Parts: sequence; C-alpha cells; structure tokens
Amino acid sequence: MKDKKIIRQQQAQVLMRENAIGIMELATCIGQDEVKLAAMVGDKPTRALTDSIARVMEQTFSKPAGWMDSSEDGGINFDLFG
Repeated sequence: MKDKKIIRQQQAQVLMRENAIGIMELATCIGQDEVKLAAMVGDKPTRALTDSIARVMEQTFSKPAGWMDSSEDGGINFDLFG
C-alpha cells in the first residue's frame, strides 16, 4: 500500500492533467501560495499535502470526499455537475 503523502501528490498531478493546468493555476484555483503548493505537489515535493488542502482540492474539482487519499483509478470524471 502506498503512503498517503505519495497518493495525494499523485492525485494532485492527475487533477492538473485532467484540467490542463499547472501549479500556478492550481494554486490560484484553491487560494494557496504557489511556492508552498509547489513544495507539496511539484516534481520533487518536500512537504506533505495537508488534509485541509486535499479537501479543498476535492471540492474545487468536484471529486468525492476522500478522492485525494484513494489510489484506485476511477478514470477521468466527465460529470460536469460533480
């Protein structure tokens, strides 16, 4: 089983790919500092993605609660109404 830190980083990368955005745009969408967020989800993360930021990411991108902590591949969600 993967570490929660790694799963969250991978899920954040999935969100960015699905929405064709980078860290700067992700930070703007969720109201976080770009440098702080890059340390959590960038190519070489040095910090863990916090619970509160993970929940905000789920809500912002219409993902179910706990999605950021799940390593199951549910595919891309095309449900526009979340």
